[in-house]
Amino acid sequence: MKVSAITSQLPLAPSGLDSMQKQGHPGFSRILEKTLLSVDALQEEADQLTEAFIGGHASVEIHDVILAAEKARLALDLTVSIRNKLVEAYQEIMRMQI
Repeated sequence: MKVSAITSQLPLAPSGLDSMQKQGHPGFSRILEKTLLSVDALQEEADQLTEAFIGGHASVEIHDVILAAEKARLALDLTVSIRNKLVEAYQEIMRMQI
């Protein structure tokens, strides 16, 4: 990519951000909510598969249970890591002197 292509782009003005929200682009809180709901759904899916396997359903195999549990664990670990980075960034901003 050429440097001129990057420098020719102007940053969004606050009025540009308002028009993005009016056009249906989700805000930060909506993105955060959707992400947390998807992590919760992965955890619930893992729980349901575990209960079905323990209950003796023939359609549920052990590898399905392990994969679902691992996906839920990884999603939760990533969510916690992102939360930690956000808190760290907030604390760094609060330490800035004006």
